[in-house]
Order: sequence, then structure tokens, then C-alpha cells
Amino acid sequence: MKEITAKQLWFYPVLFGFFGAALGLVLRYAFAEAIPAFPLKNVLHSHSHIMLLGLLFNALVVLLWTNFSKGIDSLSFKFYIALQVCVAAMLVTFIIQGYALFSILFSTLHLWISYILLIRLWRRLEGNKHIITLIKIGIVFHFISSIGPYCLGPLMAMEMQESPWYQQAIFFYLHFQYFGSLFLWLLAGLLQKTTVILKKKHLLLITFSLICLYAHSLDYNFNHWSITVFGGLGSVLLFILLISFKKAFLSSKKVYRLLYGILISIAVANIAGSIPDVAALVEDHRFMLIAWLHLLFLGLFIPFIWIELPQKISKSTWIFYGLVVLFSEVILVFPSTLSNLFATSVMWLLFVAYLGVFISISIVHLTYLFNSK
Repeated sequence: MKEITAKQLWFYPVLFGFFGAALGLVLRYAFAEAIPAFPLKNVLHSHSHIMLLGLLFNALVVLLWTNFSKGIDSLSFKFYIALQVCVAAMLVTFIIQGYALFSILFSTLHLWISYILLIRLWRRLEGNKHIITLIKIGIVFHFISSIGPYCLGPLMAMEMQESPWYQQAIFFYLHFQYFGSLFLWLLAGLLQKTTVILKKKHLLLITFSLICLYAHSLDYNFNHWSITVFGGLGSVLLFILLISFKKAFLSSKKVYRLLYGILISIAVANIAGSIPDVAALVEDHRFMLIAWLHLLFLGLFIPFIWIELPQKISKSTWIFYGLVVLFSEVILVFPSTLSNLFATSVMWLLFVAYLGVFISISIVHLTYLFNSK
């Protein structure tokens, strides 16, 4: 039986990461230029699905198979390839028709096939007992997150698309992906590179904190004191947990120390988001929400994936990427100030910033794709 190499697995997240970034740049241009009859929502759906499932989910699953098992078996690899077919189909169908028959069909198939692949991974996980448990909690969160998409159909049938529950079904899925499965898989990969001694109390603490953090999503549609309490509790507990790993991370490699700093920054931002005035600011200004999502995606997940990618990335590329991501975040948080400073529209400034992001991703991803051939 032919051995399946890491290069074969990495090819797909790297490829879809490039396509997703290209769609993101097209979106930024469309926002800036206001192109008539441009299918903005359709392209946005395609972009978000490709970046989440084609890059993030793919890459972290590859890392789990390569770092925490003896390697992917041939049958599991076939399921992995089936996922890639679904991602490619979603890329096209979302652009053509938005949320409709074929895009929903392929996204549902992707979800079901991911169940099979992750169950097979669960049975083959090897390594530190508590880190493996952390990965398994992430797999459980992946199953839990899918409750959100399953609720969309009945809500649409009851014509409740405009209700808060429809938005919460989407938020439920996104939270337990970003701050559930994907976050825990990233953390497991990071902890494997350090001397952190993970204990059962750590597992209980992080699981409870991530569940409590869902309250931040509820804040968008509901107003109750308990939402602030649980959101704040989850934020503080996550911060305390990450701070307890400080000594082990400070003695690790420079790249992991930098990622640890980003993790702490995100934990602090979560605490700030628990303050009612700050939460209201994020709810009322869409740019703030995008800044938060891009901080997670561009500031944490992509750097981690690039560090684990079997390819050396030049220091100049890292510096350029860091600067353009920071520039984009500043624009999103202070749009009026930056617009006045540069005497141009915010949308054009964002286009310039994301052009830099696209160039960085292109350098890394295309270099890898050409080298792997």
C-alpha cells in the first residue's frame, strides 16, 4: 500500500487558502468600487466557507493526523479527499446560487463526512493523555456546533429568518468552531511544543470557559444580566488558564512565544468584550465584529498554520504580513480617523490592507504548491 505523505495532505488547505484569499480581495474591491450587479452575498458566503472549511478546518485536521497519530490510513484519506470535493463544490455553488439546493447539499455532505473522518481520527490518536483528551473535547465541540446548521432548515420552514434565533443558530455554529474545536486543536498543537504539564483541572476549566464564552454571542440578540456574568466568567477563566502556562511558553521557541502573546491578547480582548459598553460597541459597529473575527483568523490561526507548514517562510514575509494585518485591524477599529488621515474612503484603505494580506498568503501558499510539485 502506497504511503500517504504529509505533502499530499497539506496540498488542499494550502490551495483552498489561496483561493479563499483571492475571493476576499475581490470582495474588498467590490466594496470599494461598488460594482453593479456583483453577487456580493454569494461571494461572501463562498469566501467564508472556503477559509473556514478549506483552510482552517483542513489544516488543523492535517496537523492532528500528522502530529498525533501514526499517519492517515488509506480509507480515512479517501474520506479526506471527499471533503475536498465538497469544499471545491461549495466554492463554485455558493458563488453561482448563494444558499440554495446544491450549496446546502455539499455543505451538509461535508459535515457528515467530517463526522466519519473525526471518529476515525479519535480511534487513532496517540501521545500525551491529557493533550489527546483536549483534542477529543474539540471533536465533541465539532459535533455540538453542527446543531446550529441543523436548526436553520426548521427555522426557514417556519419563516423565522428575521428572528434572533436564526442568527443565533449561525453564531452557535461559529462559536463552537472558532472557540471550540479549532481553538482546542490549535492549543493542543501548541502545548505539544512546550513543557506544559496539562492536568485534568485544566481540561475542565477550559471546557467550562469556552462554553461560557458563547454568552458573548447571545449578547447580540438578548439583554440579560446573566449573559454578562457568564461571558465575563468564561473570559476571566480562559485568561487565568493561559497565564498559568506562561513559564512553559517563555522557555519555548521564539515563534511559540509570539503565538502565546497573541493568545493572551485575544483572552484580554474577550475580557474587554464582557464589559457592556464595549459589547454594545461591537454589536452596533460591524467593522468591530470583522476586526474581532480577523484577529482570530489572520492574527492567530493562519500564523500557527504557517509555523507548522513544512516550509521555511522568510523573515521579511512574516514582517510584511504582520504589518498589513495590523494596518487592517487599525482601519477597522478607527475607520473615521484613518479615512481622514489618508484622505480616502475606508473601503479603499481596507482594499489596500487586504491586498497586502493577499500578497503575503500568495507568497507562502504558491511557493509551497510549486515546491511540493
